[in-house]
Amino acid sequence: MHDKIISMTGNNNKTEHILVCISSSPSNPKVITAASEMAKVYNALFTALYIETSKTLTEDNKKRLYDNTRLAKQNGAKIVTVNGDDIPFQVSQYAKASRATKIIIGRSGYKPSRFFTPPNFIDKLIGLTPDIEIYVIPDKAQKLYIGQKHNEQFKLPKMSLKDALKSITVLIAVTLISSIFRMLNIDEANIIMIYILAVVLIAYITDSKIFSIVSSLLSVMIFNFFFIIPYHSLEVYGSEYSVTFVIMFLVALFASIIAKKFKEQAELSSLKAYRTEVMLEMSQKLQQFGMKNEINEVTREQLKKLLNCNVDLFTNKNDDEIVNWVFDNNQQAGNTTENFSQSVNFYLPISNVNKVFAVVKIEKNEISEFEKSLLIAMLRESALAYEKDAISQLKNELMIKNNQEELRSTLLRAISHDLRTPLTGISGYAELLLKNSSKITDNKKQEIYTDIYDDSIWLLNLVENLLSITRFDRNEITLKKESESVSDVISEALSHLGRKKDDFIIKTKIEDETLCAKMDGKLISQVIFNLVDNAMKYSPCNTTVTVGAKAVTDYIEISVEDEGNGIKDEDKEKIFDMFYTVNNSITDGRRGLGLGLALCKAVVEAHGGEIEIKDNSPKGTIFSFKLKGEANE
Repeated sequence: MHDKIISMTGNNNKTEHILVCISSSPSNPKVITAASEMAKVYNALFTALYIETSKTLTEDNKKRLYDNTRLAKQNGAKIVTVNGDDIPFQVSQYAKASRATKIIIGRSGYKPSRFFTPPNFIDKLIGLTPDIEIYVIPDKAQKLYIGQKHNEQFKLPKMSLKDALKSITVLIAVTLISSIFRMLNIDEANIIMIYILAVVLIAYITDSKIFSIVSSLLSVMIFNFFFIIPYHSLEVYGSEYSVTFVIMFLVALFASIIAKKFKEQAELSSLKAYRTEVMLEMSQKLQQFGMKNEINEVTREQLKKLLNCNVDLFTNKNDDEIVNWVFDNNQQAGNTTENFSQSVNFYLPISNVNKVFAVVKIEKNEISEFEKSLLIAMLRESALAYEKDAISQLKNELMIKNNQEELRSTLLRAISHDLRTPLTGISGYAELLLKNSSKITDNKKQEIYTDIYDDSIWLLNLVENLLSITRFDRNEITLKKESESVSDVISEALSHLGRKKDDFIIKTKIEDETLCAKMDGKLISQVIFNLVDNAMKYSPCNTTVTVGAKAVTDYIEISVEDEGNGIKDEDKEKIFDMFYTVNNSITDGRRGLGLGLALCKAVVEAHGGEIEIKDNSPKGTIFSFKLKGEANE
């Protein structure tokens, strides 16, 4: 049964927020339990606040603090850690910022000495938070803990040889300087100030408080030994020096304590600034880099900076049982948790409500609650970045799907329109031959056969381009690269031009008949065929179409030149787009679907080359593409 809760001040806020203070005290579980019960009664928000000071906790206190924090979590509290040495001030500031309506704290039955007693914690907190109700849970019997606490306070601090050498060096240096001052007949009061300054310096450059106390005492003894008559003796002539020594010792001692406290606060402020910088840097980098692998790297590196230990990040399940468990359960695991607590590592999920994006493995035995709070905040940033990346990928997939649907619709519309003319011609000629073959002259029949052949070849080439461009669009093309003679590939392409080539002057200009390159001969032959066929479509009859090949540094350049009307500059930028022709953006005429040049670009780029277009002189167009020479493969 809990002690009666004592209300110190009043507040009638409608929205209740219970704030309980966590400490390493053995009685703290009673305080947490009372606060939890109150939160349930009021149906209030429940927050557990721990103030991390610059003081180092013992192992026993660390364990109790961990147990108390875990108890608060089990009771549904949100754990918050704040840095600072002025505990009442930090509690009041957080209470005001979080709009807490009730503060629950514990009070030990131990009454400290009347001398050198700091202001009462409860009174100071009440003064800082006059509008917030404060409840105190009395602690009737904690004598054992009080005794342990006193033992910890008066336990001899650890001394390092390095700090001892620093202290001795400073005192020797100050003594030498003071000796010079005495030779210059400088007053003893100034020498005293030098020793006080030395004690302050020792307090600042050493880690243990014992050096401040010892150096304060030694400075008095050294001053007496070297600078007070009789010299080189600890005897004192005159009672006034005794008072001087006491004052000197106290001033030096208090100055060193203040310097030590200033140093601790400076270190704490520096640590807070560094942690803030790490979090800010992480936020900026996550905004700058949006790819999943970049998010992984930024998260890993920033966590390493924060914790100064090795950090691993996993985006998929693996052989690590704990990693897989965290993926499945979306909970923390490892040391300082109830899940796999025997592990020496700490595991956290990077997740939102529905999905675990990654698992972080931290190779560190001790992680403070404040560090955990920072970790969780940083991992939330990472989770948002992962979620943003997932949404971006989904948008891209939907965009690709929409583009494919639009492409399919355009393709069907173009095919249905463009195939009608040759199919109508073929079916009409076939019907004419079936019904009136005997009435048609041989010359007329030959013309009909030729037209049927030309239309069928056109359809065959169209279907071949359609199949090839579809395979490229689905990434189903596998290049079969072999060493091929460029001359043979060009000859193979020209042999499929059909009767139409008789209306043009087809020339080849091959620099070296032995030019070879590793390529998919069938696909490159189709590229050359499409370029020559395109040149003949847009050039007047009886003009020259030249197919050339030459070595250019480490590449082989193949070109097709015509003497047509050329291509406008605004059309050159889109000429390799699917379904684009120089007449209009979407093909709906008899001259083709606009697939040939798009296929050429896809094939050439799949070979690691590039294709370009430029004006011919005096008129016409030159299409050229480069392939890596055989030596570069």
